[in-house]
Parts: sequence; C-alpha cells; structure tokens
Amino acid sequence: MSIMETITVETATVEVDDELRIELWQEKKRKRYTSEQARDLALELNLAADRADELIKEDMAERGMRLAHGRVVSEGGEVVL
Repeated sequence: MSIMETITVETATVEVDDELRIELWQEKKRKRYTSEQARDLALELNLAADRADELIKEDMAERGMRLAHGRVVSEGGEVVL
C-alpha cells in the first residue's frame, strides 16, 4: 500500500502595488521555469499590467474631472487650493 500526495508550491506571485507598479515576487532570486510555467508567469504579468493600466486610466479620468474649468476641485465641487 502507498499513499500519494500532490503538493502545490507557489514559486512566483504577481501583484499591482499601491503606486500602480507590477510586483513580481519569486521563491528565489534566480529561478528556472519550464516552458509552461514561463507562459503562465507571462500571462500573470500581462494580466497585472492590464489591471494597472485600467487603474491608471480610472485615476486619470478622476483627476481630469477634478481639473475641469482649469481649477482643481474636490469630489464635492469645492475649489482646492
């Protein structure tokens, strides 16, 4: 009789940080990936980059709304000095 177990190990993590930059965290500084793992990582990086672009676009639209009429205004419409 034998017992088999499959263990999933996270070797890399991709996130968008508060400054809208892409963070790549790896298990080791230098890591070798299989071709499938490399494609998966590239996909995760692309998805994170797309998300960062969306957040930047939303932020710029909000700033643009606040800069209407050449003045910076708060969300309530008050002029910000």
